[in-house]
Order: sequence, then C-alpha cells, then structure tokens
Amino acid sequence: MSTRARYIALFIQGAVIWFMAAMFIRFTVLAGWMDGGPATIIVFAFSLVGSCLGIELIHRIVRGERGEMVRSAAVIALVGAMLDGLAITWTPQLYSLDPAARAIGGAWLLWIVGTILAYALLRDRR
Repeated sequence: MSTRARYIALFIQGAVIWFMAAMFIRFTVLAGWMDGGPATIIVFAFSLVGSCLGIELIHRIVRGERGEMVRSAAVIALVGAMLDGLAITWTPQLYSLDPAARAIGGAWLLWIVGTILAYALLRDRR
C-alpha cells in the first residue's frame, strides 16, 4: 500500500471511528453507564483493552510499517479531534442532551486518545 493510500485509509477509518465513539458515548450515557459510578470504571477499563486492540488491527489493515504505529494512531486521533471540535461546537446533542454527560463523554474520549497514543508509542519502541 502506498503512503498516500495508507493516509487516505487512516483518514477514513478515523472518521468512522469518531462516529462510532460518538454513538458509544450517546449509548452509554442513555444506559446510565457514564454517571461516574462503578459502571463508568468498567467502561473505561474495557475501552483501554479495546483501544489497544483497535489500533493494532487498524495498523495491520493499512499495512503500516514496523515502528510507525504511533503515526497511524496520530492520524486517527487528529481526524477524531477535528471532527469532535466541529461536532461539540455545532451539534453537541450528538453526544448527549445533558451537558454533564457530555463532559464525562469528553473525558472518555481524552482517555481513549491517550491510551491509543501511549500504546502505539510503547509498541513502536519494541
């Protein structure tokens, strides 16, 4: 896969993952799992595992080079951050109607981006 094709694939996957994350926030808020209680801890813990497996899978799908997983993670993160910025500004109800729920959803997003970048950085060092 050429570098250009790899970046296009990462941008598309970043947009798809962003939308899935937004819907995940919406669902978990409606289900009462993002209220700061024990369910929230479980969501964050499972998300840690899922995010590490996810970036590993995506890096393989785009045939990323060895030692360049952090680049794949960064492209996905930047697409998500840009789309979140737009959505939070103009359509915050996409995540939740409750501002407090949006705040914890935002915290979850920061956690996920951090775990993906940290995992990719550590993985690249091997």
